[in-house]
Amino acid sequence: MREKASFKVLVTSQKGGVGKSTISANLAAYLKSQGRSVTLLDFDNHGSSSSWLTRAPNVGVVIQHKPLPLDQGGNRSLLDARLHLRRAAASSDVVISDLTWSNSIAGELMFEYDLVIVPTSVSEIELAATVGFLNHHRWVFDSAIHTPPMLLLSPTRVLAEQMDSDIFSRQRFPVRFILPPPILEAQSAKKMFERGYLMDMPDACGQSFIEFGKAVMEAQTISEANKRIRQMQRTATQPRRSVLDRPNSLSNRDLLLARHRAHKANQMGTPVFAPPKAQEIQQPVIGSLVSRFLNKLAAGVA
Repeated sequence: MREKASFKVLVTSQKGGVGKSTISANLAAYLKSQGRSVTLLDFDNHGSSSSWLTRAPNVGVVIQHKPLPLDQGGNRSLLDARLHLRRAAASSDVVISDLTWSNSIAGELMFEYDLVIVPTSVSEIELAATVGFLNHHRWVFDSAIHTPPMLLLSPTRVLAEQMDSDIFSRQRFPVRFILPPPILEAQSAKKMFERGYLMDMPDACGQSFIEFGKAVMEAQTISEANKRIRQMQRTATQPRRSVLDRPNSLSNRDLLLARHRAHKANQMGTPVFAPPKAQEIQQPVIGSLVSRFLNKLAAGVA
């Protein structure tokens, strides 16, 4: 099956309670409402995001709960995640993966995604932990060998009194990232668990999630534009094949050598191949034809 040009999103963090599963489930529902075909790939054992979509009203998102074998070590988790992701991407416009990150997961997995969303609260302690996570995987987002994913650092469960905080401007971050509109905290959001979706809430929390969803769609547009630019750059740097690069019954070396001999012969005023002597007139007809052909080839008329 041919893989589609799917937009692959990884929602991840090293700790719970920051809204990772809430973002995964509700972002899948929002993008589906915008006309995309969406698959939610829940890699967590507890399966909170897949449970939310399964029990809430069906909006048409494909739900896959595929816990990774983190206890088996080695590259098993990486290989399983790649396999599930590529299968999902073959049939969906967007794939959203929900994954609680652990040290047993190879950082190379992030290269499989176009966008990595890291939820964080705006408390100094939790934001410092997020900075530590980003610093540990700085080599992924700064890679010059592989195509790095875009990074979206998402403030979640933000209280109204925290909206004027300058904590993001005071904190030093090791990598570049996109800062979307914050997702506001609300008691009504907790009531929506497995019952509905944040985008349907008429309050400020619901509106803030819609603005977050729009930011993700804008990130997708930027990602697709970057892909087209990279493809154009690769095409421009590929050497063009000339006529002499094409396969032929005679090698390029033979053709060039024949023309070189013809050029030398013209300078000396002598034919490339001397006419046959009297005693050679009786040579086989095929030999005469080959000689004529080579003379014409050397002169550039064959």
